[in-house]
Amino acid sequence: MALIDNLFGEQTGMDLNSTICTNSINASAAAANAYLVATLEATTPEVRRLFGEYLTQSLIANEGLTGLAIKNGWINPYNDLEEQLKMSYQNLEAVLGQNQAQV
Repeated sequence: MALIDNLFGEQTGMDLNSTICTNSINASAAAANAYLVATLEATTPEVRRLFGEYLTQSLIANEGLTGLAIKNGWINPYNDLEEQLKMSYQNLEAVLGQNQAQV
């Protein structure tokens, strides 16, 4: 894992665990959104209930991942807005800088 962490960390300037957790949070949020839409558009009660249960599972997964990220300090939702924007901008610059270096 150290080799992957070193390679990945060099590319993004971010911790591998933090990046995986953030990507998982985004994926679980996207899944929850998809299940919400499917639940709202389902035409039968049985299918609506099925999608509703999947939606609940996605929300629970998202809550767990978000709690993990907060506990490890990978995200700081209680910082003031200016600090959160600053951190987001720095992360964006790191990703864009990496993409420009590859081109």
